[in-house]
Amino acid sequence: MLRVIACLFVIVGACSPDTENTAFRCDADRGCPSGQSCVAGRCRRGGASATVLCASGTCTAAEQCCIDGINPARCIAAAASCPGVGAICDQRADCVGGDYCCSGPTTACGVDCEFPACLDAALDCPSPKPNCCFGPDDLGLDIPWGRCSAQPCP
Repeated sequence: MLRVIACLFVIVGACSPDTENTAFRCDADRGCPSGQSCVAGRCRRGGASATVLCASGTCTAAEQCCIDGINPARCIAAAASCPGVGAICDQRADCVGGDYCCSGPTTACGVDCEFPACLDAALDCPSPKPNCCFGPDDLGLDIPWGRCSAQPCP
């Protein structure tokens, strides 16, 4: 019986979500995970606020750049739902504490990430991925920021 209980603790512990690289929506009723602050309706690590390049404009800290492949890239409220790729950062300088801007469905600051977002390779990319490559993302969406890569850019 003790083995069963010990196994259940291991299984339940393994099911804890990773909240390090997230940008959950938040408000007065829904807070943020530990180590994050609610800024303009999005949980952000360190409470960082940034501006993000978005097509020909720049989104403010209260907005996100939304790119969905149907509409032109545009700034929408940070707490709104983007039907494609949304970004509340586009470079490492937008983050705090040495975090990276992590490219994903919602590009946001995180401790470590598979695809750091970048504007400048020397400032934004870790040494294992020293190239800042621009162009369509994995979904074919033309994002205005680059992604750090170990491979030379095409």
